Amino acid sequence: MAVSSNDKIPWVEKYRPRSIKDMALPTAKVGSQKVDIAEELRSFIIEFFKEKRKINEANKKIRAYNRIHEEKEQKEEIKLATEKAAVLLEGPPGVGKTTIAFALANDLNMDVVETNASDTRTKKALESKLRETTKSRGIMDFVVQSRRKLILIDEIDGIYGVTDRGAVPTIIKLIENTQFPIIMCSNKYKQNLQSLYKKIRRFEVNSLSNEEMLKIARKIVTKEKISNLSVNDLNLVINKNSGDLRGVINDLQGISQGYSDKDNKELILKLSRDNTEEIFTLIRDLFQNANTLKEVRDLTYKSDVDYNFLYKWINENLTSFIRLNNEIENAYENLSLADEIFGRIRKNQYWSLLPYFYDLFAGGVVLSRKNRSPNEGYRRIVFPRYTSSGFFSLSANEKSIVEKIQKKYKISDIEIVQDFIPFLRILSNSSRKQLGDVSTWFELDSKEKKILK
Repeated sequence: MAVSSNDKIPWVEKYRPRSIKDMALPTAKVGSQKVDIAEELRSFIIEFFKEKRKINEANKKIRAYNRIHEEKEQKEEIKLATEKAAVLLEGPPGVGKTTIAFALANDLNMDVVETNASDTRTKKALESKLRETTKSRGIMDFVVQSRRKLILIDEIDGIYGVTDRGAVPTIIKLIENTQFPIIMCSNKYKQNLQSLYKKIRRFEVNSLSNEEMLKIARKIVTKEKISNLSVNDLNLVINKNSGDLRGVINDLQGISQGYSDKDNKELILKLSRDNTEEIFTLIRDLFQNANTLKEVRDLTYKSDVDYNFLYKWINENLTSFIRLNNEIENAYENLSLADEIFGRIRKNQYWSLLPYFYDLFAGGVVLSRKNRSPNEGYRRIVFPRYTSSGFFSLSANEKSIVEKIQKKYKISDIEIVQDFIPFLRILSNSSRKQLGDVSTWFELDSKEKKILK
């Protein structure tokens, strides 16, 4: 079954505004004062470069002065105030925070350098990812005229955990030294970000009104030539998404793919129900029944499961089905390549690459499993730990094992769940003795030991 790149472009990307003038802007406030968020951010970016240019010129003279004077006579370089270097957009998922940043950058002829704080939770990871980005221009930038940059750090509220306490001071240090304006986004207020809130302006961004979302939904329905959706149907979609415009657009795409001559209410309600049963079945079918790339494609193409959602489920559950180390290594290699391709898709809008993304994260991972047996027994499927908002949930037994690991090693919850427990599973499944040794070392009870099986 061939994949049309147009058919496979997610509508949230297809209908993402490229300019501020094309957006239905959400309301926002700083403190108790309402503000025009687009105008405030535009002014923030323009003023940043004006101020930074003056400071850089002044610091150039200070450095020249310091080179010919003794240390005790040297002057301290000037820094831009942090509230002029970075801002935070805080609001629920799907209200358009990142879209505003990209649209503004496009209007101002800037490149966006995007990173996700929930993927780089530690001080070391953040420094590695952003150190070069926030520095001044390189030699080539003075030879050829390059576009200015806007740094976007998404899901800043995803930073938490034991060893991640150094991440917030690291971000503050980056803000103090950046050569480019920084826009950060978060889904909710977090107590552990107090030190950051004191340094920057925080915009509280609200959801669009139902009336605004209805206008957008009707435009999409018209452009996609969907003729069987009434205003009542659209209002049902909007109400069940509770202010999440991204969710509304995803549902409209799902409805269009599930077109029938019958009343759409059943289809809309189906989209609003928990689709856990469908995703569990899909994961089992992929890992246990698909033996060729064509079979993998057939399963993923006929599914209504969002590609990003499916990617998270496969990532989370691959070690439940793939047990041999060389096969696990191959699976993660394909997952890594898929992630790299999707980065290119997002950055350059190369949606023709989407079929390759599917083939690598679904087919490449699933087909890494060469050794299968017809009676391999039950394999546990678990929910992805990481959601679009950067949070994850743990059962009581999982919390208990995390706490016991942290008594031995200073590792964050995230690192334990993402890296350490999968490693312990591989180690424990190599032999009963290894499982016994691991259990003894961490003082695990029988319920906690089951997590490693």
